[in-house]
Amino acid sequence: MDDSRVESAGAIRVLLFTSIVYGLAFGIYESVLPLYLGSLGIGALAMGVMFAAAAVGVFLLRIYVGHLSDIFGRKLFYSLSLVIAAAANFATPLLPMFVMQAMLKTSREAAALVRDTMHSVLLYEHNASRFMGSLGLTIGAEHACQGVGSLTAGLLAMFVASTSSAPNYAIPFVFSTILLTIAAFGFARFYREQTGAADGGAQVRKAKFSLKLPPKLWLLVAFGFIFELGLFTTHCHIMPLYFQKMIEASPLFDLDARQVMLGVMIVMCLHRFTSGLAMMIAGPRLKHNLKGLFVSFVFFEGVVLAVTPFIGNLWIAVSVWLMHDMLGAAIWSPIHGHFIQKHSRQESRGADVSTVMGLSQLGRIGGPLLGGLLWTLPIGVYGYGGPFLVGGVIVAISALILLKL
Repeated sequence: MDDSRVESAGAIRVLLFTSIVYGLAFGIYESVLPLYLGSLGIGALAMGVMFAAAAVGVFLLRIYVGHLSDIFGRKLFYSLSLVIAAAANFATPLLPMFVMQAMLKTSREAAALVRDTMHSVLLYEHNASRFMGSLGLTIGAEHACQGVGSLTAGLLAMFVASTSSAPNYAIPFVFSTILLTIAAFGFARFYREQTGAADGGAQVRKAKFSLKLPPKLWLLVAFGFIFELGLFTTHCHIMPLYFQKMIEASPLFDLDARQVMLGVMIVMCLHRFTSGLAMMIAGPRLKHNLKGLFVSFVFFEGVVLAVTPFIGNLWIAVSVWLMHDMLGAAIWSPIHGHFIQKHSRQESRGADVSTVMGLSQLGRIGGPLLGGLLWTLPIGVYGYGGPFLVGGVIVAISALILLKL
């Protein structure tokens, strides 16, 4: 095995380790945050405003960081994203005011999105021919660990509670901070930047920041914007809040607040864990009919999300809902990453990837707001199903754009 292949394998091992630890930390944060905000008296619509503001705040930053990474390298920005995420997690339970929570959420969102961009680009640059397999492995492991993180968050909040009925949300945030610190140190210490990987010399250094993209990437931007609008109408704060209401209303249980919270964390655990395992299995095997699979499974995801609130049985509803990732995103997500990398230009890969992902994720501005507005509509068996119905339909519509890919 030559030196370049050895170096590539070592880099991917570091990225896998970072993904695992980051996944645990993010699973804790993502699952606990909406419930913590609810405990502060912040309602679903106000959370939607907060999540939308975070999406606005990171848009240009994310794109410009991708441009800078073409000049100064990926490692610096990957490492900084982990450090900023750790700081934001630590401060979240210490600053309960709405404005401070919005600022911390924006910082955390910026760190997450920059890290996602750098991660994808690094995997492609190390081994383009095995990109979908590497992406499926690392992101699949990350999602599986997010599931473990969700369950860990529930157990921590439940068993260190200050009273018999009130969850303690501070401890999970502190624990996630420790994990992110480990991830940042491990990546900074052991990842070796490829020689010249992101240094394009004078041509890149003199290039002006631009939003210009090849036509196929604009098509992926259009898909991504509509998809993110639909997905974030159903996700963000909506999914844990919906299953919290569903568990509280279910005739199967008579639970106190801590037990309901743990039940929500179990659902969130299954959400990420099953998705991660499926992605790890599917990623390396995706070789043929990529466009057909892409279109089909995005459409399938939208249908699953839309029908979930009309299922009365808790177990069946959760099982059907889980399919949106396990037989949806687990398959189409690596293909999406493949097409973005395939149509990106070598000399401006960081800028192209971050621009596509940044413009796509402008849909995250409207999604949380729409979810918050639809939250109180009496749709579905238990009510609160409006975000799932409307968001699922939007996701299904986004698949039609891909027919032109």
